[in-house]
Amino acid sequence: MAAGGADLCLTSVNHYLRARAQSGELPARFVSVVVQRSPLAGLVTAGSRFVEPADLSGTRVGGSAEHSMVKEYCGALSFLGLEPPLPVPMDYAAAPSALAAGEIDAVADFADLIPRTRRQSGIAVRAVPLRLPFYASGLVAADRLPTGTVVAIQAALAAALEAQRDDPRAGLGELALRYPDADPAEAIEGWSLVEPNIFTDRPVGSSDPERWAATVEYAAAVHGLPAPAPETVFRPDVIDRSPVH
Repeated sequence: MAAGGADLCLTSVNHYLRARAQSGELPARFVSVVVQRSPLAGLVTAGSRFVEPADLSGTRVGGSAEHSMVKEYCGALSFLGLEPPLPVPMDYAAAPSALAAGEIDAVADFADLIPRTRRQSGIAVRAVPLRLPFYASGLVAADRLPTGTVVAIQAALAAALEAQRDDPRAGLGELALRYPDADPAEAIEGWSLVEPNIFTDRPVGSSDPERWAATVEYAAAVHGLPAPAPETVFRPDVIDRSPVH
């Protein structure tokens, strides 16, 4: 986007901040939030004793302490005032199998990835949501796009999300064409799991300066990244608005 090869992208706050750290201030900022509340969770075996975040205090999580998901998981428990987890060094991709073998207590991941973790582990799993009050991902627009164009795109994105909620099977044909190996049932289940974090008490796609400031501060601290001024991460002229359908 910075080089002019694209005008828009959907990405996470963490990926955006890493790009900023690598290349300095980018001529592109967030204009809409898709996932209003972090879907980060501890994925645990279905029959385990872990139900609430406090139950995860001091438990074993699979992966290197330097892995981004493990970092985020450790930071989340710390933010909640809980005892940090104990990372069990392993390749992060091996964590689901380790969960099935009883070698760890949780896999650090997003709640909507339960279908993938279940498939990889071969056992029934469920999520213990951490319910962090921070933005997770959204739409980034190049600064060169005029405000009117961005506002129209915001409205289109909000309408698309509402349409997906109305018909979760919409788009499965296109998904199959682009990703023939994708499981439609897993896609629909994943959508249902992330949906509560998209549709909250805030208007779909909207955001506000105060939550952005908290999000940037938290994410930068967890991942050891520079914390840019919040107003350089979002476009003040288009946030905190209720998208028009």
